[in-house]
Amino acid sequence: MNRITLEQQSAWLAERKRQLGLSGRGYVPANSGARRTAAKQALLDRLAEIRRTSKRALRFLAWP
Repeated sequence: MNRITLEQQSAWLAERKRQLGLSGRGYVPANSGARRTAAKQALLDRLAEIRRTSKRALRFLAWP
């Protein structure tokens, strides 16, 4: 097993991202939700409804 430090791992990842032309954090595609269950979609819909109708801000962002 090879041992490396976190600094070495970070440097390797930065170099690999540079080679691939990636920068920042915007390179990770958003989850499409294609495999979302009906129960999960219902929960997200309910959270979005609460977010639209509530005067208080939710502590997290629910998808529209």
